Amino acid sequence: MREIDPLHCWDALALQELEGWRLDASSSVERDLDALLAWAEEQRDPLQRLDSANLSLPAIDALAARARAALGPGGPGVAWLHGLPGDPAAARLVYLAIGCRLGSPLENYGRLYDVRDQGGSYLNKPIPVSQTRHTTSFHTDSARLETLPRYIGLLCLQDAEGGDSQIASASLVHEEMQRLAPELLERLYNNYVRDIVTPGTQRTDAALLANRFPVFQTRESGAVTLRYMRYWIEKGAERAGIALSDEDVTAMDLLDELFADRSLHAQLHLRPGDALFIDNRDVAHNRTPYEDLPGKERHLVRMWLAGDRAA
Repeated sequence: MREIDPLHCWDALALQELEGWRLDASSSVERDLDALLAWAEEQRDPLQRLDSANLSLPAIDALAARARAALGPGGPGVAWLHGLPGDPAAARLVYLAIGCRLGSPLENYGRLYDVRDQGGSYLNKPIPVSQTRHTTSFHTDSARLETLPRYIGLLCLQDAEGGDSQIASASLVHEEMQRLAPELLERLYNNYVRDIVTPGTQRTDAALLANRFPVFQTRESGAVTLRYMRYWIEKGAERAGIALSDEDVTAMDLLDELFADRSLHAQLHLRPGDALFIDNRDVAHNRTPYEDLPGKERHLVRMWLAGDRAA
C-alpha cells in the first residue's frame, strides 16, 4: 500500500513556511573547526580518511542531527545550511564531516565531486549534466540501477549569474498525478531502460538492457521513491531499440509539467558557505542555466550519501 509522508508533501509556499530546514551552521563550525583542522594537518589524505567514527566533533554532531531531522520522515527532505567556512579547503572538510554523519559517502565519482562547467554537452556525449552549464528537466541523481544515493549534498564555493537550485516534492507531484491522471501515473510504475552514465557499469548492450527500473516505486514502508531523468530514459530506449509508447511520453510530459509549475517547486540561490542536502528519493531537483564571469566561475561540490547512518 502506498503511503505519502505529509511533511514531505509540500509546495513552494508550504516549504517556505516550514521551520527547521534552514540551519545556521556558523556557531557549530566555530566550536569544532580548530579540532578538525588540527586533525587534518596530521593526515596524509584527510578527505579520504575523514569519517564520523575517527574524530570527535560534538558541535558538528549536533548540527548533523538537526539536518538529519529535516531530511527524515519528520521534515521536508531538505536541509539548507548557512555559515560554512569561506576558505575552500576548510569548507570541504566541514561539509564532508557533516555528510559522514548523515550517511556513508558513495564513491562513484569520488567522495567529493567538483561541479563545474567543463565546456561539454550531455546532448553530444554521455557525460553528467553536472559537467555543463545547461539546465535539464527535474530529475534525481544516478541513472544506474545498483546506485541510489539516499541524500545528495551540494556545497557552494562560488556562485555565478544564474545557476539557482530548484527543488520539488516528488510526493506532492505523485499525488497531483494521481488526482489528474491516475492511468498515466500507473505507467510510471513500469520499468524503463536507462542509458548508462553513472560510473560502475560498462556500457555494453547486455548491461544497458539490465539497467531498467521504474520512475516511481513503492518502498517497504509504503513510501514512494522517484528515480527519474527523462533524457537518460529516452537515450536508453533509443540505444536499446525499444520505442516509448505514446502513453509513456504523455505521462512524462505531465510529470515534467507538474515539476516545472512555479507554485510547486522552490528556487534557491546557494552562496559561498551554503550547503544543501536533499532526500534523493523524494525531492527532485533542477538547475537553472548560468553564465560564468571572469573571476566568478560557478563552483559547487557534490556528495552522494547512502543513508545507513540516518534514522
